[in-house]
Amino acid sequence: MSDDEGIPPDLEGLDRNLSGIRFQPRASLGPEIEGRLRRGETPRGRGRQRSSRQLQVLAGMAASLLLLAGLAVYLRPTASVVVDRCCYDLDGGGVEDDGVLIVAERDARVHRLQVYEDRDRSRHASAGDLIRLDRGDAPAMGAGAAAGLVTTRHCCIDLDGGGPSDDALLVIGVPPDRVVMAAIYEERAETRARQGSANALPLR
Repeated sequence: MSDDEGIPPDLEGLDRNLSGIRFQPRASLGPEIEGRLRRGETPRGRGRQRSSRQLQVLAGMAASLLLLAGLAVYLRPTASVVVDRCCYDLDGGGVEDDGVLIVAERDARVHRLQVYEDRDRSRHASAGDLIRLDRGDAPAMGAGAAAGLVTTRHCCIDLDGGGPSDDALLVIGVPPDRVVMAAIYEERAETRARQGSANALPLR
């Protein structure tokens, strides 16, 4: 069948019906679209909800990471400093050839305290020095303490890395070359007034 032959007689009625059909939007469509735009609705409502949920999840993850980072900073071990002070007569030998090596938290707790004899005259702790005392984080009297104990005190030095020279070194030994106890304490005027006497100051 070609276009020149026209429409078959049995389809002429259908053709007339189709030719009479007209498409136009309903009268309420315009106001409905306008109302949706006013309410902020978009054609992709589901996609918008999904994006909102994803943002909430990301925000929650970011908040969790910040909280973990804050906890890590808060709970991290306090950084220690190493302080090396030389040279004093700490063993009663009469020669200022002794030093102290201190590992401490700044202006706070002492973790380790060594009294050494500066054998190589380097004026600091080195491998060739003789260790007279090596203690941990609490003052303790060395074993076999004997008669003839002598107490020496050196003030005022920065022994805990805090900055100010407000610390004192207290050493108990047996001349001429034995050290049985060593400790440091802060020598602040307000601390002395609060404690009542230098003998009551807390040793570190």
